[in-house]
Amino acid sequence: MADLDTPIIPSATSIVIHSGNIISWNRMKRQTTRSPSDELKNSLVATLNSWSKNVNRENAKNSQNVECFDSKFITKIPSEERDSLKLTVKLFLNNVDPELVRQAFERVCTELDVTMIDLLLLAMPERPFEEDLNIEHFKPVWKALEAMIDEGKIESLGVGDMDVHMLQELHEWAKIKPSINQVNLQGCCRMPPELIEYAKEHEIQLLTHSDPKEILSPKVFRDVMTDTCHPEDGMNWYPSWTVRYSALVKCRGIIKLKGYIARAQRLGQQEMF
Repeated sequence: MADLDTPIIPSATSIVIHSGNIISWNRMKRQTTRSPSDELKNSLVATLNSWSKNVNRENAKNSQNVECFDSKFITKIPSEERDSLKLTVKLFLNNVDPELVRQAFERVCTELDVTMIDLLLLAMPERPFEEDLNIEHFKPVWKALEAMIDEGKIESLGVGDMDVHMLQELHEWAKIKPSINQVNLQGCCRMPPELIEYAKEHEIQLLTHSDPKEILSPKVFRDVMTDTCHPEDGMNWYPSWTVRYSALVKCRGIIKLKGYIARAQRLGQQEMF
């Protein structure tokens, strides 16, 4: 834990935390039973602990846009190795905003020194605008993703936790169809037969996953900031998006890179109500 005498980032209005390549972290290798949310939280805690010990406090206290990372874990993808790797990114949105999609994509590309993602998996917030998630929430976000495919920045798209009705709605509306639907089988022993039938008919691959509905809640993020920096540094943060990226060596099934990037905004009292 950092020195708690004074806040480290009292002026910050946005923060980006990049774990770097957690495959190279010995502490993560030993935690074989961790859940995705625990893995993310542990990555953020470790990164912030390292960053807070080494950051220039004088510069940090005046910074509005803060970036936290440990340079020894930042791994770029060499251009000569790019074709041998499949880069998959899962984007967990906390807000339905097309600009956040492009923002997250550009951040991944900058951090990994790449220009294209092979597969982007979209995880939408469960209750955007305090409403039950529906196809209308997907449309502006999906259009942004389709534009990036047209620009050659993403090769294929996938979604998560869509039932057969919503998957059908998206498939019929979208110009570029999802190639994958991730299904969380927690509390269920098998996939619904109608979902299997529809996916087979439309060549959509069904994959299982264990990610929670909300991988990084505001409370968890604030607790992490409070515990690693200063109680005042943990106030009023709202995650915008979280990215989990992985680079798999093609034909060998070996994960070479895996990491998390999270971005959050700090809202003032007048913006919270």
